[in-house]
Amino acid sequence: MKKNRTSLLPVMLIVPLLVSCSVFPGWGEPGVDHVALSEAPESLEIPANVSSVGWNWGAPDGTSIRHVSPMPYGLSVYISDGVIGVGGETGEELWRYRRLGENATSMSVTPDGETVVVSYSANDGDAEGGEEPPPLHEVVLLDSSTGEIKGTHVAELFGMPFIEERVSSHTSVGERIGVLSSGSRVIYRNNDDGEWEVVSFGLENDEELWSLSPTQSDGNEDRVFVPRDAVVSRDVLILSSTFMDKSVVTSVDADEPQDHMIALFGIDTETGSELWRHEVEVHGPVSANPFDVGVEQGSGMVAVSATGYGSEEEFILDPVSGESLAGADFFTGEDGTAFGILEEAVVSVRGTSKGGGTGSLEEMEYEHEYSYSDLSGEVQHSVTVPASEPLDRSDGSFTLALEESIAWLDVNERNTDELSWNPAQLVVTDWDSGESRVIDLGVEVQRRPDDDGLRGVVPALGPPPESMLLAPGALVITEDPSKEEYESPRRLVGLVP
Repeated sequence: MKKNRTSLLPVMLIVPLLVSCSVFPGWGEPGVDHVALSEAPESLEIPANVSSVGWNWGAPDGTSIRHVSPMPYGLSVYISDGVIGVGGETGEELWRYRRLGENATSMSVTPDGETVVVSYSANDGDAEGGEEPPPLHEVVLLDSSTGEIKGTHVAELFGMPFIEERVSSHTSVGERIGVLSSGSRVIYRNNDDGEWEVVSFGLENDEELWSLSPTQSDGNEDRVFVPRDAVVSRDVLILSSTFMDKSVVTSVDADEPQDHMIALFGIDTETGSELWRHEVEVHGPVSANPFDVGVEQGSGMVAVSATGYGSEEEFILDPVSGESLAGADFFTGEDGTAFGILEEAVVSVRGTSKGGGTGSLEEMEYEHEYSYSDLSGEVQHSVTVPASEPLDRSDGSFTLALEESIAWLDVNERNTDELSWNPAQLVVTDWDSGESRVIDLGVEVQRRPDDDGLRGVVPALGPPPESMLLAPGALVITEDPSKEEYESPRRLVGLVP
């Protein structure tokens, strides 16, 4: 079994010698701007705390930021025409791969962070007979440490049904590329019998490696398998799925209360063999997202909460064995909201009021009580922050958990009749001292204070809040400019220890 090699990457000194090719038409391949490092930089640690703005980064002229993903050396920034590697400590460009004048169609990073995958349309025109051409894309594999090309091939890429948009923003899932492991990509498709199957292709050559269509462990053949969300941790595909009656063919059918099963599988990404499964029998409407699934970046620990009607199952699992690692429930109870998973802890927040909630609304003083609990449920750290000090925070939105602090993004919406914003600020509260500091960011995040993209999901099991990413070397904030003016984000701010 392959291990997660992120922490085993060699430590090498960065050499400021760049290998540049094809920057201008006529120099090599026309329209390609590719700059690579000659040697790998040092891999970086996820910061345990941040104290100040360390750097600002802007997208090249004529491009905008589509997505930011962590990699061992900082972050990979997906822009309109390609991808750029940015150092987490300095914000300096490490490498870039762009196709000037072309539109990149998808980007993703393998879970071990070692390979960046970017694609471009490879269709030359209509197929014969005026039919729609197959969705062909040229897939480029880049070494995340240097930006060097590891391989290219042309593949037929489709949209991924049942893959929620929120999943693609925090795991190695691309809308077209599929779910990535270190050496393969997984998609869903219908087989010749019209049944759903999970299919794996080699990442370097796109050759089919394996396919599977699981059945219920009790052998019930009256139910069909439907794959749902999926993530990969330590080269194990964590597959969420539903087994429902064959008569369910429309959303109206699915909305009717009925007996069905939701299941979570651990699949070896190299062989396609089933390593473990957890099945839960449910009576209620069939959910399109039966589980919320989160992966802790450092250990690969998988946290899961069943979202099906009437189901309160939850697991914190070793991804390889499927064995439970926790001795308490964190996600299905009502005593607070879990918003962060750390290597050996879960961080939660709950709203309280001084005096036990007595007095008039004007007299009540609301507070946020944050707790850092180990996997047995025992609270190791706790800190209480007044809801109005040092800035007015209305709830637990836009909050990230760090090992030594809590970071809350104040979008700084103005209290006016019209929607308007001041530059955003980050409030960092230390676990040990309980003291908070306000850091001015210099960019606007034009979102409502509760609109962090995590509605309907346990925050700890979703992606990072919109505009926030904890990456090796820095906590990164992406600007979110005016939607009324149809502006696209172009700036990043890196907060460092």
